Amino acid sequence: MYDSETLAAVRDQLEQATEHDFYAEAFADADVDPAAVDSWEAFRDVPFTTGEDLVADFEAEPPTGSLYDGAAMVTFSPMGEDLQPVFDTTGDLGTQAAVNADVFERAGIEPGDRVVNTFGYHLFGTGYVVHRALEELGAEVFPLGPGDSEQAAATIQQFDVDALIGNPSFALKIGDAGGEVDTFVGAGEPFTSVPGRRDAVKDALGAATATDYFGTRHIMPVAAETTAEDGLHVVTDYAIVEIVDPDTGEVLPEGERGEVVVTHVQKDGLPLVRYRTGDLAALEVRGEDVVMPDGVIGRTDERLKVKGVKVYPESVETVLASFEGLTGEYRVEVDDPDGTDRLVVVCEGDADVDDLT
Repeated sequence: MYDSETLAAVRDQLEQATEHDFYAEAFADADVDPAAVDSWEAFRDVPFTTGEDLVADFEAEPPTGSLYDGAAMVTFSPMGEDLQPVFDTTGDLGTQAAVNADVFERAGIEPGDRVVNTFGYHLFGTGYVVHRALEELGAEVFPLGPGDSEQAAATIQQFDVDALIGNPSFALKIGDAGGEVDTFVGAGEPFTSVPGRRDAVKDALGAATATDYFGTRHIMPVAAETTAEDGLHVVTDYAIVEIVDPDTGEVLPEGERGEVVVTHVQKDGLPLVRYRTGDLAALEVRGEDVVMPDGVIGRTDERLKVKGVKVYPESVETVLASFEGLTGEYRVEVDDPDGTDRLVVVCEGDADVDDLT
């Protein structure tokens, strides 16, 4: 699925990770020698990293954990019951800026474009990472952040802004307030996996393209769409993605849905190795590209089991979102009144029951 050049970069990252006791001990316990990872089959022997592992490490060596080795920027991300720090070195910030600049250019943003950035700059730092990438690309950035859709729309109108980056739900509000742009890049919440959501955003903004972007604060970017709007392309010069069975950890074949596992290809501060994100997606190979064709479709931690079948409530939400008459409020009820599992979806609004079924 990934080429030998990418494997060599991943092996270098694994060897670098062993400079931290956190990974050196995990690899030793799994009897894995990073230098001997000479195939993707051998890479599957490398142990997973989970959010619980990281939280335990932060708690064992507060407040930074053992993976801290200095940073140029410290931001935060929800993990466990609290916010935990994310560390970026000067090199990390430069790498992220360059990689994200390429991603945004493939999404249709050009040097010289005026771009409104509605991601937050404080605490989580996502807006700052996006801002640096746009500067690297040569765009003119308006750091508006989230919150005031009417102000954002007015700024877009006054300065004839070309592109908007932010949450799709906020973009809809900006469009309703009169903001129109040629290009939209959406992230931070389910977007293209929700039927009809892309078209709704494009209609609201009058946009020619609306592309999806997937990343976590720890790994930005993981995958992103191009102007072809044909699925999330894994950004293999920064991270690689595997899809595993959420229960067994077995790597799943191409096309099967499972948990997204991500490994940094180049990261100094807080490198992540086979990190289980809890997100759900599928992968397919298109020539030299690895793509999440349906975007990110839900979360493993909201999983139910009905008649032995795994059901993800967030996937129900994406279906309901395609019905204009529904408010988006819903409830999933599971019981077994006659010894047989039964699932009932209760939703608010008006829609044809046969179509819903």
